[in-house]
Amino acid sequence: MFNESWRLAQGNEIIGKLYLSDVDQPWFMCTFEPAEGWETVRNLFEEQSEAMKTGDPERIGISMASIRSLGLRLLPLAGEGEVIPVMIHIMEGEAKFRA
Repeated sequence: MFNESWRLAQGNEIIGKLYLSDVDQPWFMCTFEPAEGWETVRNLFEEQSEAMKTGDPERIGISMASIRSLGLRLLPLAGEGEVIPVMIHIMEGEAKFRA
């Protein structure tokens, strides 16, 4: 878990790369670099961001469940192992996750 950069993957498709910029436990704050696979999930993350802005707990829960159902994994750019994010948010070049 002490890697500082990961590929965000759904199955064999790479969604993007995350580069650790800060840790505010339990959150890992990162910059996000989209990859080709980003377009397949972008709308779900945009919906999550909009739901969070409204503060509607039901809408937030639904959007988080949609993202969780993607089966996303964080694969280190260097080294071995993988991290399964419990929660992940991506918005405007920034990402944060809990593992």
